[in-house]
Amino acid sequence: MIFKKIINRFYDLHPNAIVFWVLFLALYFPVILFLLVSFFLIIFIFWPFQSYELSINEFESKEVVVISHGLKDDDTSWAKTLKKQILVQSPTAQVIALDWSYYADNALTCSVNGRRIGNRIAKSLLINSRLNKIKLIGHSCGAFVNYGICEVIKQDQRNIKVSSIYLDPVSIYGGVFWRFGQNNFGDCANDSVTYFDTEDGVPGSNSSPSNSEGVDITNLKSQFNYRGSPHQWPIYYYIAINK
Repeated sequence: MIFKKIINRFYDLHPNAIVFWVLFLALYFPVILFLLVSFFLIIFIFWPFQSYELSINEFESKEVVVISHGLKDDDTSWAKTLKKQILVQSPTAQVIALDWSYYADNALTCSVNGRRIGNRIAKSLLINSRLNKIKLIGHSCGAFVNYGICEVIKQDQRNIKVSSIYLDPVSIYGGVFWRFGQNNFGDCANDSVTYFDTEDGVPGSNSSPSNSEGVDITNLKSQFNYRGSPHQWPIYYYIAINK
């Protein structure tokens, strides 16, 4: 019924049948289709469908480290290895190798999910009155978990020290805001460092955000005999230098 009214309205504007159908098929229909697809895509990306059921222990330590993997990854590929290293260096810290793989499986929704999950983790962290130091390590889309934790922590408790480590962070938020990470990552942290590879083809991952200290490790692959993907290189570099 609505579609019929729209057609009639267009026809009133262009009573000549040939002109009407030429304009409708060449201009009006593509524009309407684009707007409808964009509308439903934005709803799909930003509507809070997820309940975000994650298995995380209560935070009790004064120092907490959260490690977040990226798109189509999980905590077993590298996060648990890094967790073991950090625990050797800082045995009193509580280290979380976050497994949010169920919510990090779609490139369009990964960033939105990551930020919202980070917000929820931050609220759990704030329950711990002993907390005074947080270190956030995020790769790729896991950068949005970093950001989500940091923004809530600093809104509530600015005296808690937050350090952000970004490993080839993805900049695109919700598939729409292409420079979100470049403009925002690191801005709420006390200190922030980004390790990046300029050969990385993932948008926004091959440079440092404006609010984070950048470390270009592109030309260091040969020193570590690395032959893998540029997007994964900062992970292995960071693990290697923290042994």
